[in-house]
Amino acid sequence: MIDVHSHILPMVDDGAYNIDETMIMLKEAAKAGFTNILATSHYIDGEYEFNKNDRAYLIEALNGKIEEEGIMLKLHIGAEAYISNDLPKLIEEGIVPTLNNSKYVLFELPLRAKVMYTANIINKLISMGLIPIIAHPERYDEVQDNPATAIDWIEQGAMLQANYASIIGKYGNKAKETLIKLLDANAVHFLGTDTHRKHSVYTEMDEILHEFKKKIGAEKLKELTEINPRMILNNELFEIEMPKKIKKKKFL
Repeated sequence: MIDVHSHILPMVDDGAYNIDETMIMLKEAAKAGFTNILATSHYIDGEYEFNKNDRAYLIEALNGKIEEEGIMLKLHIGAEAYISNDLPKLIEEGIVPTLNNSKYVLFELPLRAKVMYTANIINKLISMGLIPIIAHPERYDEVQDNPATAIDWIEQGAMLQANYASIIGKYGNKAKETLIKLLDANAVHFLGTDTHRKHSVYTEMDEILHEFKKKIGAEKLKELTEINPRMILNNELFEIEMPKKIKKKKFL
């Protein structure tokens, strides 16, 4: 499997505390069946500003240590960028990396507040020849309140990455219910762990995969965990299959 969303780099965001925790997480990931991990530490203006060059240097060093210790996986550069009007410029200037230096870029929204310019950012990134991926939509209040919002993003040209642990209720019942609605609508393109700590998602993968197989079947699960993520690593394009419509909620 390929993990497209992780906070496994040490001491750069709210993920791994130190190199020792990183190495434990890497061993847990390999044991769970992951062969490649995109290291997508946060990029948030004024808070987490670890830039592309520094990420590349750290990942190269970690891959050397991984090889030394005989861990059978590889790290790749990436970022989970917080949405802002400056995001296209930050990518263009080489400050925020895309996923494995491909056309794919991962960004997140506020969990609670609604962003009024999401469509504009999607359009700007597409105009730059990039493919936007929105992280864990099932966790956002605006999607939980109105799942059709996520369908709108796909129709605008974005792709969606859901978190593995949402299926077992790690982020609450509303996130789990929203994920199921998105899966039913064929509106999820990738799964990622979004792991921040040791002894967390990687050690829960047996239960998580069991629940996903019950819900979507082994073939679809392979698509979300291996086939589609491999397209990112290889910088290959594929047509987005339009999801089923979800009825929009009307608010008075």
